[in-house]
Amino acid sequence: MVDIHSISQFLGRFIGKPNTNTVNVVAQRFLQSFLDHGVQAAQIPRLLPAIKLDDLKSEQALLSVLSPELLDHAARMLGIRSQWLEGVDDKIYEYKACYKQPELFFELFADVQNRVDYDFSYFPLRVLSITKKLDASDDRQQLLVPVLVEKFAELGDEWIYRYHVFNDGFDWSHPPCRIQLKAMVKMIYTVLQAPVPLFVISPAKLQSILDRKKVPSEVVNRSLLTNPSLEDFTMFNADGGINEAIEDLEVDVYIEEYHLESLIVKKPFQTSTHAEPNPASEKTPEPVTPAATSPQSGKRAINDYEVWEPVATIVLAWWAREGDSLHIAEAIKRIKGMPHLKATARSESAIRKHIADLAPPNVRGKSGRKPKKSTNI
Repeated sequence: MVDIHSISQFLGRFIGKPNTNTVNVVAQRFLQSFLDHGVQAAQIPRLLPAIKLDDLKSEQALLSVLSPELLDHAARMLGIRSQWLEGVDDKIYEYKACYKQPELFFELFADVQNRVDYDFSYFPLRVLSITKKLDASDDRQQLLVPVLVEKFAELGDEWIYRYHVFNDGFDWSHPPCRIQLKAMVKMIYTVLQAPVPLFVISPAKLQSILDRKKVPSEVVNRSLLTNPSLEDFTMFNADGGINEAIEDLEVDVYIEEYHLESLIVKKPFQTSTHAEPNPASEKTPEPVTPAATSPQSGKRAINDYEVWEPVATIVLAWWAREGDSLHIAEAIKRIKGMPHLKATARSESAIRKHIADLAPPNVRGKSGRKPKKSTNI
């Protein structure tokens, strides 16, 4: 039977002054690694059946069952380094980076998506910052740390995650960093409809996580509805002026250049509850006649806004930069070549209808203006 008092003393010794005995550090870090991931000592046997409750009564009892194979298994489960568990160094995670290589981020993201029981509802990407007032015009360093969160177990009503921390130190004040991060976040939000929470933490905690010396569980598992979320900074603000419109265009160009739309796939929505198949559901459903709705109200109006508002933002930026040298037909061609825009599924005439009035007066192909006749014979 587990001696609760002994466990309390064990934890007290561990959380207090570190033991200088390297072997004892292995037991201490093993236990702490689970505590940092929300797993209490008595719950460890549920995840690692090789560990018995009796093995947790003291450091020596735990050390007697901690083989290299078991340490490696625990490290893989938690997504941390075996070397840290063994007390070799103080780096909990392997170094991960994706700056100028967004495909590395989306390769890992796809791998996470393919795990059993993956669920979009828990917001897979979360970002850490020391401020929620990100300012592209401020030259001072504004570090951001993306953390990809992966559920790997359930204990009662609690979900247990492993964390993939990216150590690039994305600096919001540096345009290449900002545009790449905006592009990645925009794809996750538009394709998966998954918001990206922005968690504000102290500079010391952020640096500790960036240096791979801290598990980010306590800072990324708060309320997931943050104000703002990082995707808010990818949406063009009509009051923000032309600079924001130009950068929005640059983000879309980045998405095209790195083929991000081909790197992210919308998986079928799953939940953690696996219901038994219902034979009645195999029957062919009766045809349903859709109810008549007003084309200018409700969901239809919202859908139309989602289709055309991004298009308006993009073409206004194009014309602000290129003036009337950009013809309507060329603008339509560019839009049709952007698969991430919902408007690409619409006809050319529909796109023309929605962008023509936004064009400068002398743009060729604008409504009410005859195109120039060719002088070629």
